[in-house]
Amino acid sequence: MCGIVGYTGEDDITTALGRGLEKLEYRGYDSAGVALAESGGLRVIRSVGRVAKLEEKLRGVVTDARCGIGHTRWATHGSPTEINCHPHLSFGRRFAVVHNGVIENCRKLRELCEDRGISPVSDTDSELIAHLLELFFDGDVISAVRRTAEMLEGSFAVAALHAGEPDVIYAFRRSSPLIIGVSPGRCGVASDGCAAEGDTLLLGDGQYARISPAGARVWENGKRVSPGRISGFAVGSHGTAGYAHYMMKEIAEQPGAAARTIESLSRRRLSGSLAFIGCGSSYNAALSVLPLAEHSARRGASAFTAGEFLLTEKLSGRGRTAVAISQSGETADTVAAAREAAARGWSLLAVANVPRSSLTRVCRRCALTQAGPEISVATTKGFTSQVAALAAMLARGALRDEVRRLPAAIEKALAAEADAETAAELFAPDKAAFFIGRRADVGAALEGALKLREITYIPAIGLAAGELKHGSIALIEEGTPVVLVHTDPALKDKTLLTAATVKARGGRVIAVTHDDEVAAAADLALRIPDVPHLISPAVSVVPMQLLAYHAALRLARDIDKPRNLAKSVTVE
Repeated sequence: MCGIVGYTGEDDITTALGRGLEKLEYRGYDSAGVALAESGGLRVIRSVGRVAKLEEKLRGVVTDARCGIGHTRWATHGSPTEINCHPHLSFGRRFAVVHNGVIENCRKLRELCEDRGISPVSDTDSELIAHLLELFFDGDVISAVRRTAEMLEGSFAVAALHAGEPDVIYAFRRSSPLIIGVSPGRCGVASDGCAAEGDTLLLGDGQYARISPAGARVWENGKRVSPGRISGFAVGSHGTAGYAHYMMKEIAEQPGAAARTIESLSRRRLSGSLAFIGCGSSYNAALSVLPLAEHSARRGASAFTAGEFLLTEKLSGRGRTAVAISQSGETADTVAAAREAAARGWSLLAVANVPRSSLTRVCRRCALTQAGPEISVATTKGFTSQVAALAAMLARGALRDEVRRLPAAIEKALAAEADAETAAELFAPDKAAFFIGRRADVGAALEGALKLREITYIPAIGLAAGELKHGSIALIEEGTPVVLVHTDPALKDKTLLTAATVKARGGRVIAVTHDDEVAAAADLALRIPDVPHLISPAVSVVPMQLLAYHAALRLARDIDKPRNLAKSVTVE
């Protein structure tokens, strides 16, 4: 979940590294650092906090380096202190490394180092990689890289410098992405294509590379190989286009993202016995289309969080399809669940936004969403694109025509912003909030609650409306905001009863609906266009995204980079 960048070539190295780290900061932002390959040895500069604090340290730095690596961190092993910040130096200062992933056998490796008289100075698993490189170095760095990689268990993407080769970056990976960018006279490496410049090459699982200004050489199992070339990777614009935050820009981009996704998948069909697998918003997307899948596939459908799927009994996949959903295609739990499903004999389909990602390589079939880059940590267009993609493949008959109208309906739903801004005044950090709905509205409600939790830190609870009275209603008191999502006309009476139950206890009802009677029964309504209930989550979620945004704005939260979070969760 960290950002890795490295450059070697003609550019000013501190400027190049800073530029790359800014693009990758959404992957982690509790500390940052760089290592420079100077003529006198390796120089490390690190800082706790955002990349901007590191850039302050780098201003005025005089260096003869033309090669370096950088890192922006989301902490796993060890708190976000400067001593735990990357890059890490080996005990002899001949190697510097940056690492994304988790080394599962780090205790054993720490003991190995200590037995050799090496005393790690940080709490991280990553530092051990640097020590192993130096332990195994006998004059051949590639041999040391290969032996080090063989010792590591878990997931890793590593970029390393060797003091004896001041214009070379070494890179190796397993189950965590690493991309090589090649341009005339310069090369680079990054954990995300947005920071890889020039022609982009994908370093494959188990491969390792030597990267110099002249180009990249790649090995696998001791033999030279040709790296895969990435085509269709959407680098896109990383500016805010005049919006105050990336999140608001990406909310506004949802109609276009949905339209491109639906058009690209309009001829695909998804049927049979289906199991949807995802985490966070991707799991909510699965719940959102579950009633549609049950209606259209007609052979049963289920949804699992990826972590729980891994813990289920060995369900046979005979005649069944596992649909693994991940915006980045690198979500560790989801990739692991897809591998487990394949081992159980399931047919696999990946729904992801990034071609040649880990998930799309695990699954034989993939359905790519067309959301483009999403920089804000809290997903918006990623979620609606996933719902649009699944709806496009699941809908049958007249419902397929309704799916094609979703982008226009999403556009109209954006008009709820003024009312969402008013509704945001009802939310306070010390008061719980509820998001509830029935059938397809449950997934949308859970996503609305997640958005509010992510960027405001308000304890928002999402659940099926029928479950509210089974215990959770004890939390409703005078002024408690309850967002009630209603799109199914057949359930109007139940919805009206729920609204009355909440108001009788002093709760404030905010209805997300197209129905006049339900809107009138609420304290405040966020109106949406009337679309069929089975595909409505792609539309009903929009006012809740706007509500979360304006609530966070009122509370002066860091909307694009909320605390403790990172964009791509690449650790289990």
